[in-house]
Amino acid sequence: MNSLWSIGLPILVVDVANPVLLAAVILALTTPRPLALSISVIAGHTLAYFGAGVLIAFGLADLIGQMLSPLLDRFSNPIPVDFVIGLAIGILLLVVAWRWKVAPPDPAKKGADEPKQSIGMALAFGGIINFAGIPFALPYFAFINELYQLDGESKLSALVVYNLLYAVPFLLLPLAFAIMGKSVMSVFERINEIVAKYSAYIIPAIIGLLGAALVLDALLYFWSGTGLY
Repeated sequence: MNSLWSIGLPILVVDVANPVLLAAVILALTTPRPLALSISVIAGHTLAYFGAGVLIAFGLADLIGQMLSPLLDRFSNPIPVDFVIGLAIGILLLVVAWRWKVAPPDPAKKGADEPKQSIGMALAFGGIINFAGIPFALPYFAFINELYQLDGESKLSALVVYNLLYAVPFLLLPLAFAIMGKSVMSVFERINEIVAKYSAYIIPAIIGLLGAALVLDALLYFWSGTGLY
């Protein structure tokens, strides 16, 4: 076990450099319920991270893959109606992206139409961004690879410890807010403004590219009988 952590701790140090979760926690700290929502985001991310680690470490991903094989086969061998559905979804995504481009959401506007924030939604959001930030999870996969030397119970314990340690640096943000209060809000708000400013355009750009890919895929199929993939 000691040899595992001699490798695992340096991996953990690299792993916590996750800009996706950092931005989400800062965003939560600028809401009317900063402590509850920021801690919920961290908890949601940690639970999703731990769950993914269990799936990989215990080989359940292979079992799930077998269960989903008929669906995966359908994706590998699509029929014409699949391209019709893809075309419709692609057009819808392009419309959404265009409308967002014309009038991007203004994070400074607070009104009655703003969705109510809840702990449940924050937990779900934390889980979602865990998968959105998957490119930053390569160190985590490296740690899981080191678990081959352990038995089942020790693997589970190691994953619990790793994920708890992973959450600690992010929990320091709401802790700092709890101790210092409004004196740190100006820093959080400046960072949040930068994130909000660019995400208002980056997100619709991603949606638009996905929609364009679906539309092009469908049009190529109906033109030549072969899609993009």
